[in-house]
Amino acid sequence: MTGLYETNYQFDRQTGFRRGKVRDIYEIDHELLVLISTDRISAYDVVLSETIPYKGQVLTGITAYMYEALREECPSAYVAMPDPNVLVMRRARVFPVEVIVRRCLVGYIWRLYRTGGRLISGVRLPDGLIENDLLPEPIITPTTKSVIGHDVEISEREIVASGLVPAHQWEKIRHYALRLFQRGIEMAEKGGMLLCDAKYEFGEIDGEVVLVDEVHTPDSARYLLLEGYYERQKRQDPQIHLTKEYVREWLMRQGFQGQPNATPPPLEPTIIAEASARYQEVYERLTGRPLEKRNYERIKEEIYERVAAFLAAL
Repeated sequence: MTGLYETNYQFDRQTGFRRGKVRDIYEIDHELLVLISTDRISAYDVVLSETIPYKGQVLTGITAYMYEALREECPSAYVAMPDPNVLVMRRARVFPVEVIVRRCLVGYIWRLYRTGGRLISGVRLPDGLIENDLLPEPIITPTTKSVIGHDVEISEREIVASGLVPAHQWEKIRHYALRLFQRGIEMAEKGGMLLCDAKYEFGEIDGEVVLVDEVHTPDSARYLLLEGYYERQKRQDPQIHLTKEYVREWLMRQGFQGQPNATPPPLEPTIIAEASARYQEVYERLTGRPLEKRNYERIKEEIYERVAAFLAAL
């Protein structure tokens, strides 16, 4: 199975294009963004050469589902999903801060903790925890982007003091992020998963703070299997990851963690297949419905035709 690695379209009234780690983003009339989720996968800030089949469809489907389910929690830039791999969004002025809410000692925060680190984005962590332990309460650990594109920790106080986000807007962002995360916990538990952390991005449209980007997907959140979680934790056994942390851990075992000038090892077919299955499992657990896998034979043509028809009807 060959996944969708990239697209190269020219739509009517297209006013811009950029390619992210996972998505190809087309700007229309300076007002709309067409976000095409490919099957690319990144780890440690590196885009791998392999694709994960159905990954883009999963990210798009979960995000569209979440925008509908969470519309009472927070306004968003979401407009429509004209294709299983495509979201159309209103163009927003995006705040230069990623808002990460955490409740579990996993991933980066665990790697920091096990080497003695107790301070992250201005928040002090308690002593005596082990990997995958739950924190006393969710914490907000924002990051901002450096010139070279890596995440840089920043405290809430520094965000406001530096002028990155005005104080009144940061309060709204903080409020929305915690509300979204709480709903995310509830939705994950309903599907038999434990939500460890989630990344949110916000922007401004006509003075209103809105949610942009993907929401509670396997790329922007970490999930553990809830069944048996507490028993495994008591025994200090490894937990079962249902997100791309599985791929990160495999790469780590091969000795790759994004070191400068290092080339990531090619993903083995069994790793690709398992990663694809885990992405699909998160979709089905969150939405409560099976993933209707699309046919890849004409995927590029279908995406173009559906987006073009959507834009023509505006």
